Amino acid sequence: MFDLAFLLVPIFAMFFLGVVLRRTSVLDEGGADTLLKLVFNLTLPALLLSVLPSLELTKNLFWIAIIPALIILLTLPLAMLAGKITGMKPQTAAVLVTGSIIMNLGFVMPFVQSFYGDEGLARLFIFDIPNGLSAYTIAYAFACRSGQSGNNCLNKTLFKSPPLLALTLALCMNLLSLHPEPLTAKILHSTGSLTIPLVLLALGASFSIKKTNLLHLGLGIALRMLLGLSLGLWLADLFNLSGVDRAVVALCASAPAGFNTLTFASVEKLDREFAATLVAACMIASMVLIPILLTTL
Repeated sequence: MFDLAFLLVPIFAMFFLGVVLRRTSVLDEGGADTLLKLVFNLTLPALLLSVLPSLELTKNLFWIAIIPALIILLTLPLAMLAGKITGMKPQTAAVLVTGSIIMNLGFVMPFVQSFYGDEGLARLFIFDIPNGLSAYTIAYAFACRSGQSGNNCLNKTLFKSPPLLALTLALCMNLLSLHPEPLTAKILHSTGSLTIPLVLLALGASFSIKKTNLLHLGLGIALRMLLGLSLGLWLADLFNLSGVDRAVVALCASAPAGFNTLTFASVEKLDREFAATLVAACMIASMVLIPILLTTL
């Protein structure tokens, strides 16, 4: 138990430091966005290029890439049905759908690194491939359909995404047995190591709870985290995953609702207050759930 606390306390401390910095106006919403842009454009690509070229590719990694796609496809119709049954407005139902199928793996990343090191991070990055693809295709399409863009939206950002380009390059290097030169590797490692503290500070600074419908909020948490965890464990057992593979799948599958839920709601004029509260409430629930999973997986 002491070892668990020793690993978890620095993660929670950095997150709550972000909250304090926002409350004391050291970081505002623009500052948090700047931190996330820095991660997206620089430190996360460096981390990918630092970790993935030396990863041993196995059959299990293929299943780890397939599982999130299945989770998304199974969750999507249930989220759509839940929105209809509860009589949500289209703008709120769209947030429920996007929040249910976008996984905030940035929040899970520090825990995976602390407990499973680069081996766990590599698996998280593989898991994130379908998650990222669906966020900018399926989820964004639902946001557009109920938002101001209607059905006439096509997001090309995905194909210019630095993390996606870095991921593709890193996997190609792996397949060709290419590795960065020692000096380059050191620079990549130093830059990539900034990712987790910057993510935690940005998530803390972006934390916001608004007044919202508790039934809608409970549905969003249940669909994203509890259903996600159940599907992740079932699929991991179905594909005979164990050890680090199974643990990372479970942690990622139960991740909080992704920040793109809030981004899409803001851009498309959806129910932004529900989006902000869903993202924040999921993070609170995750702070309770993740330590439980780490002690039982």
